[in-house]
Amino acid sequence: MIRLDFQEAVEGRRSIRFFTDETVPEKDIRHMINTATMAPSAGNNQDWRFIAIRNNELKQKMKETLQEKLISLAKYAGKENPERYGHHHTSILFADAPLALVVLSKPYRSKMDEILRTCGYAEAEIDYLRMRPDLQTIGGAIQTILLTAYTMSYGSCWMVAPNVARHELEQLLEISPPWSITAIVAIGRPAKEPQPKQVKPLDEVLDIID
Repeated sequence: MIRLDFQEAVEGRRSIRFFTDETVPEKDIRHMINTATMAPSAGNNQDWRFIAIRNNELKQKMKETLQEKLISLAKYAGKENPERYGHHHTSILFADAPLALVVLSKPYRSKMDEILRTCGYAEAEIDYLRMRPDLQTIGGAIQTILLTAYTMSYGSCWMVAPNVARHELEQLLEISPPWSITAIVAIGRPAKEPQPKQVKPLDEVLDIID
């Protein structure tokens, strides 16, 4: 199943926004998620859940829910032609992908968080100091999914734009606390060849201190 080595996968992966209609078989979904669960997690709590949605009717309901929220926000902000915000492809493309993978997380609290709280730190201050280990955990899992999907000749797109309608989408999908939507990953066979990825020169992003 795996056709590339690690370096090839990292360098070859792209964000794919247009997909063919070819379905993603359950065995491939299971392989992606099984691999993702090998990612590091805060406290090894493995605080992740995944909802793999292939049902077109449900994906359409998710899309409409998001569109309504995007248009409502644009109207409230006084934007011209607010409807165009609801039809922006990069926000709703998951609905056209064969698989919309909804990634869930829940808050992570360690003994250090308890110490900081006892010392009078507010929750926002704790999150600032700790840099949200729960979200870092999910980031590692999602990156693993993207790379695994690529080695299986699938394209993917890591999406956070739908989070503006998180509350509404969680109601639609019957997701209850402490779990919440962190991202949606669109997955399917690429419909077109992506453009080469442009990365910053290494010297712009790396400092070495001896």
